[in-house]
Amino acid sequence: MPSTLTIAGSPTPIARVIVGTAAMGSVLPDAWVSKTTRENELRFLDACFEMGCTAFDTAAIYQAGGTERLLGAWFASRQHRERVFLITKGAHPNPVLGTSHFSAADVEKDLHASLRRLGTDYVDLYLLHRDDPSRPFEPVLEALARFQREGKIRAYGVSNWRTERIRAAQQYAAGHGLPSIAASSPHFSLFEWTRPPWPGTVTLTGAANAEARAWHARTQLPVLAWSPLGHGFLADPPSAHGRKYYGTAENEGRKARARELAKQKGVTTGDIALAYLFHQPFPVAAVVASSKPERMKRNLAAAELSLSPGEIAFLEGTR
Repeated sequence: MPSTLTIAGSPTPIARVIVGTAAMGSVLPDAWVSKTTRENELRFLDACFEMGCTAFDTAAIYQAGGTERLLGAWFASRQHRERVFLITKGAHPNPVLGTSHFSAADVEKDLHASLRRLGTDYVDLYLLHRDDPSRPFEPVLEALARFQREGKIRAYGVSNWRTERIRAAQQYAAGHGLPSIAASSPHFSLFEWTRPPWPGTVTLTGAANAEARAWHARTQLPVLAWSPLGHGFLADPPSAHGRKYYGTAENEGRKARARELAKQKGVTTGDIALAYLFHQPFPVAAVVASSKPERMKRNLAAAELSLSPGEIAFLEGTR
């Protein structure tokens, strides 16, 4: 199993673990953020980068743009933008009004604002953060293709789109000479949620999504899995979010089996949960958030773990 993943349009492979930054930065203006807080965040980013995490995931919506501003300050102070695989996202619905933000004009506005905050002239992978199936995707794909020709993005993909919609978009792109969708970023985990934790989010996990996973296996479209560890479900005790959305008998059983297997291999339960994703019949990278660099180092090591088909079946409870 390769420990890296290739995204179409990227000149170099990326590590299977992508640094999630949603909780970093601040909604406050940068001048109001304490020097200590900013330095601690920059040191964390440095540590992740130095240990081999070269891909970072952010979005225009995170901290109302504050996360992108933080990453922009990091790029400016370290002068290493060309060595970082940068993922950002736009087209998220208005979080207050819940109104759609899915149109070519909205995506163009979001992308240009992101580029300004990030202090860069291009994004390695630009994702549409949410879908709006009531609106046509064709004008949005045309706009993304133009951004790619202009060098503002190297590749584009989707986040929280159902496979039927991705398939239709891919067919349109192929029929009109447009670049293909390079990646999809749904929720994907060993653990199945009880319901979507945020409106408009989509998962690949569970029996109901077996055909969606089979489609990814057939097409080999890379998956960038968010919340792969159940958003605190593996903690002892689990986080409130973990209990609310993952606290089922089935998930507890999977966690217990992952803990048992981890003990046999001398690793952590989280390592096993990540390794499970990396052993799927389609390419998967995990977007993982942590405040501790040593945890990110463990996450990277999980990409080197080997699991047999029997161990995969054991984790799923089918053996």
